[in-house]
Amino acid sequence: MDVKEKIDQFCQKISRMASEISANDFALGQQLSETNMPILITVFRLALELYATDSACLKVLENLFSSAENCNIQTVFMTISEEEIKVLSDFAETFIQVGKHAEAVKLFQFLTLLCPKGAPNPYAYVRLAESLAQLNIDAGAQLYDFILNVFPDNPAILFSASKCYYENERPKRALRVLTQAKEICERHENNDEFRKFLELIAPELLKIQEEVAAKR
Repeated sequence: MDVKEKIDQFCQKISRMASEISANDFALGQQLSETNMPILITVFRLALELYATDSACLKVLENLFSSAENCNIQTVFMTISEEEIKVLSDFAETFIQVGKHAEAVKLFQFLTLLCPKGAPNPYAYVRLAESLAQLNIDAGAQLYDFILNVFPDNPAILFSASKCYYENERPKRALRVLTQAKEICERHENNDEFRKFLELIAPELLKIQEEVAAKR
């Protein structure tokens, strides 16, 4: 069986999985509705075909395809290793670096399916939203609305979302999520990573506060 046939079979398994699960059972459940599922399955297929062009990524795909023969696909997505996810992520990043955001959207869309140890991957979601916003700022903002329901307390995602909302001419929404990010970082001020985020957030927050105040 060639790679294309394996990809087709794998996508069929994703489609069957999506029809069996509810939004509460899987991070992507709300997106995999009967209405948009065929479109997403096509996106996943295109993403897999892109990944298959890279030798390191192809090895990861072969492991996924092999595992899916013996386990249900939801289990496959939860047991993929962090190292394998990094291989796929690094490849997806190369498309962002050269401005190929349409391709990056497909690749990161597939990565949102991967939930190591049952936990959705915030990195995949935020890079998906950032890539999508480069193509369509309205679509990017709508995706952030969804993502913030999945990751309401992640400062990196809140900060990224605030930039998208601001560019989408929603400064009040940007101000709310940025203020939330600031409060979270302040609660963890003894953590170096949170302190670094706080340094990034402070000037952006001041800028948006001044703009909102000027419009009152």
